[in-house]
Order: sequence, then C-alpha cells, then structure tokens
Amino acid sequence: MADQPQNYNENWAERQRHQRIEKNFILTYYEKTNPSIKIELTQLKNISKGGLCFITTKAFSPSTKLGLELRTPYLSDTTYLEGTVLESRPKIEGIIYETRLQFEQLNPQADFLISKMIEVFMNGGSTTYE
Repeated sequence: MADQPQNYNENWAERQRHQRIEKNFILTYYEKTNPSIKIELTQLKNISKGGLCFITTKAFSPSTKLGLELRTPYLSDTTYLEGTVLESRPKIEGIIYETRLQFEQLNPQADFLISKMIEVFMNGGSTTYE
C-alpha cells in the first residue's frame, strides 16, 4: 500500500467509526465560500453520523468546506448539513468524482434524521414509531 496517502489508516479508522447506510438520496451542494453557486441534484452514495460520500462533477481539495441540502422521502423539509472534504476520487476523470465529506457538527434535525435512517435501514427498512 505504498501508494496510499500517509493518513490512509487514520482515514480508514474514521470511516469505520460510524455505521453507514448506502442510499441514493438527492443532494444539492455548494462551497461555503460561494453559497450562491449551487450544484443541483447530485446523488448520495452513503451516509453516517460522521459524514457521507456523494457524487460531484469536480474534484474538491481536502479541507474544502461544503454546505449540503439533503432531501429524503421521510421529511417534507430540506435537511441542511455542513462539512469538510476529506478527498475527491475520480470515477471518470474530469467528469465524475466520489467525494468524501466529514460533518462539522450536525444540527438537531440532521442528527435525528440520520439516526432514524440508520435505525430503519439497519433493521431491514421497517421500524415502529410510538
């Protein structure tokens, strides 16, 4: 694994700290330094309480701050998330990238939504609400 970045094992440990689910929800994202330019309708690959992996049309440098708007069939409102890019890996060079993002701090709505999604999908897609 000589080709791996120096902090590869650190990143792997971070990625494995939280349960993640693989769901294809719709996201809008933007750079925090320029929130007026939003990239509409990209696809989420997976999500956990620590961060997410999603598809982008450009590579982002590590430490880039992004804002995201997550829409799911579970809430009528949009859930807002913020985080820092860990890496952008090319899937198709110059066209499609998988971008890993670590959440800065989840707001209460986002924390609740992600917790419920993980609970539901780890239990086979069904849960009871009391």
